[in-house]
Amino acid sequence: MLIFEMFFFTLFILLTVFLFSYQFPEHLDNEAFNFHAKYAKYISLLCTFLIVFETQYLWAKFTQLQLKKIMQQKEEIEKQNKKIELQNRDLRDSIKYAGKIQSALLPSEAKLDRLLNHHFLYFKPRDIVSGDFYWVDEYDGKTIVAVADCTGHGVPGAFVSVLGISFLNDIVQRASINKIKINPAMILDELREKMAGALTKSESEERTYDGMDISVCIIDKIQKVVEYSGAMHPLYFVRKTADNINKLEQFRTDIQSISMLQSAKHNYNSVNIDLNNGDMIYLLSDGYADQFGGKTGKKFLSKNLKLFLEKIAHETLEKQQILLQEKINKWKGDRRQIDDILILGIRV
Repeated sequence: MLIFEMFFFTLFILLTVFLFSYQFPEHLDNEAFNFHAKYAKYISLLCTFLIVFETQYLWAKFTQLQLKKIMQQKEEIEKQNKKIELQNRDLRDSIKYAGKIQSALLPSEAKLDRLLNHHFLYFKPRDIVSGDFYWVDEYDGKTIVAVADCTGHGVPGAFVSVLGISFLNDIVQRASINKIKINPAMILDELREKMAGALTKSESEERTYDGMDISVCIIDKIQKVVEYSGAMHPLYFVRKTADNINKLEQFRTDIQSISMLQSAKHNYNSVNIDLNNGDMIYLLSDGYADQFGGKTGKKFLSKNLKLFLEKIAHETLEKQQILLQEKINKWKGDRRQIDDILILGIRV
């Protein structure tokens, strides 16, 4: 409609300009022609003004319609945003509740104090729920402790962690009922079997890679021995040398994760480590070493973490936890935490 209005507006403008500028010299003596030409000029000018007014009116109506449409779209967007916000709020509340459930499954501070005595725990999930978990229990006068890093983080990792905690509890309870002697390798073997058994028959193995990396230790406080087995996760052990210098040693038994795949069969191995008073044992996930930061945005790396643990191992347990937190916060800076972080330090 506006295109036609603009066409006629342009036409009448040109006609008016022509009528007012051209004097028709060949009809100067024709009074009748000059009379009609005079009124034609003003009629053309009047039509031009009318078209201008009509165009302005139509443009105002068009603008109002467009504004009304925009307001309707804005109201619909606000309605959808409120709906999404409500859904997000429900989701956050559900995840927070899941976090409370997961926290209830983890050992309490009182249980850690009772079974581990001198220890510190630096646990910093990336999200509300975590794919990392720690677990302790007591069997035959010995303390069993595990630190695990499940596939993924957040809700997916938390689901696998709940399975891991449940299976570890079941393994130790069954061993206690049946009076079976256990060791860390046997625990990992049974854990692998149970994780693989959690895969339903209808599930395609080719699409399932869930599992966990885990360290398991059995600490005999009387014999001063720790028995360790690990699925991809190492154990860091720090002892003072004869020169009173901290020396870190890394133990790694198996480069094989605990997988939910039936085909991923593996028999795990254990290693015994004699303990002295003052020795430090560190069980940890890879979240600390994998954190990006520094001036170049690179990973912190395991080698730097080992050097740092070696440096601070003589400090009090509380001080070690603070130093680890300060170190990673300074390294990370304004960058986002990329994974769950878990370090459990135990002093003999």
